[in-house]
Amino acid sequence: MNHLHCNLFLRDEDYLREIQAGGSRADIAISCLYLKYRKRTYSYMNKLVSKHDQFRGVPEDLVHDAFIIMLDKLRTDTPEVHSLGGLWIGIGKKLFLNQLKKDQRTVLVNDVEEKYGYEEDTPDAFIFSADEQLRLETAFSSMGQRCQEILLLWLNQYSMIEIAQRMSLSNDAMARKIKFECFKKLKELVKSGNKTQR
Repeated sequence: MNHLHCNLFLRDEDYLREIQAGGSRADIAISCLYLKYRKRTYSYMNKLVSKHDQFRGVPEDLVHDAFIIMLDKLRTDTPEVHSLGGLWIGIGKKLFLNQLKKDQRTVLVNDVEEKYGYEEDTPDAFIFSADEQLRLETAFSSMGQRCQEILLLWLNQYSMIEIAQRMSLSNDAMARKIKFECFKKLKELVKSGNKTQR
């Protein structure tokens, strides 16, 4: 994906319009949306998880699962969205609270509101430079074909069962494991400036 395509999206309304249009327009918008808000969403989820040692999950899973749910909401519903970044964080927070409830560690007193917003973080979490985006794309293109395929399928909202079938994997657990490892590798490549791993 050419990073210049992402410059076409100036407002959240632009992402929403293209995602609801479907096809290749939606694919580009989904990729750009992920690139734009992933850093602040991860930062928020990481802070949330770090405050609860008893939580058995990891921030990356919350970020990924919330993104898929958000895309489904945007495609099928018409939620009152003030911020797509806030929507992503709000869904991730709801998943986190429900997981705590499931683990019987705490009680979810009331549901997360439909009007999503996000709490202010440090200014660093909101910086998204063109250089960082370019590093991400360069790192992605340097990964193996299997990692590229599984991450693109995941970004395009295929379920883990569907990904396992399309990639001839034994089951959805294996698909989930590979996706997690590929995403971890991608982050390491971006961190290292794409110099060490190929």
